[in-house]
Amino acid sequence: MSANKYICRICQSAGNHQTYPAREMMFGTRETYEYFLCKECGCLQIGEIPSDIGRFYPPTYYSFNSPSRTTQQKPVLRQILERWRVGNAIFGRGHKLAKLAANLVDFPPQLKTSGPWLQKCNIRSFSARFLDVGCGSSSWWLKDLKALGFRHLTGVDPYIQQDVDEDGIHILRRQIRDVSGKYDLVTLHHSLEHIPHQLETLEAVRAVLEPSGFCLIRIPLVSSAVWGKYGTDWVELDAPRHLYLHSLESIEQLGTQAGFKLVHHCWDSTEFEFWGSEQYHRGIPLMADESLMHGSDKSNFTLLEMAKFRELANEANHAGKGGRGCFFFQVAT
Repeated sequence: MSANKYICRICQSAGNHQTYPAREMMFGTRETYEYFLCKECGCLQIGEIPSDIGRFYPPTYYSFNSPSRTTQQKPVLRQILERWRVGNAIFGRGHKLAKLAANLVDFPPQLKTSGPWLQKCNIRSFSARFLDVGCGSSSWWLKDLKALGFRHLTGVDPYIQQDVDEDGIHILRRQIRDVSGKYDLVTLHHSLEHIPHQLETLEAVRAVLEPSGFCLIRIPLVSSAVWGKYGTDWVELDAPRHLYLHSLESIEQLGTQAGFKLVHHCWDSTEFEFWGSEQYHRGIPLMADESLMHGSDKSNFTLLEMAKFRELANEANHAGKGGRGCFFFQVAT
């Protein structure tokens, strides 16, 4: 089935886009929304953005109530020693102090995930300034950065009930366009797909970045094995909250339009992509009582099935067909 009524909001291509009916399956209302796949840039996007989009983010929505990562205060000496090790690992400085500290403390566990991202974004000191866009009321990313020794940590989300100030992390109830100041790294961890005005958002990000700054975007990708396998049962389609499911081509094109250049990308799908999609295929909403979302004791998946889901995710990432991707954009000069 094709339609001529839609114009792609990314590349402005008109007509003859393939359309797909997608159900709301996080909460299981099963309301249907029409999406179209742009014939030019490959971006899958909702046909009509709901005027009452806020109603799809109830107080029970996971990012408003997500479990906080612990930020237990460490002894001052341990903080100093860990900082020496982290500084050497990320910035490549202070080798002698780091070698001394290595005899006394381990690396903070947050370094394993966040360290490579910080290096790719050319973060060079603990004085770097960070902004996390669309982080909800508690940003795991900013908490991980704090655990590594960073201190200039701000988040922004228009849907939270009020500003949050938690242990030196400031999360503001506002749009990115209303943010002031300058930052070295702006992140959008699975938030860009929720935002109606894609180009305007990245232009606003560009405006608050330093000339040497980076934007890290993590999003679901329609150019993926899981979309090919499950179609509209793909858990990351998440109608109607996910307004855009980018392709590799469309996200790079969007970044270029906003004044960025793509310097690196990779894939980070997990087994969730596959077990969540399999649940939808079986008619089980993500938040249903029998969903794996509530623990393995609630689910009917076998250990063998779970191992297969992990295998499929690893294979997709290795083949460059993961359903989730990380994109490292630098301000274009």
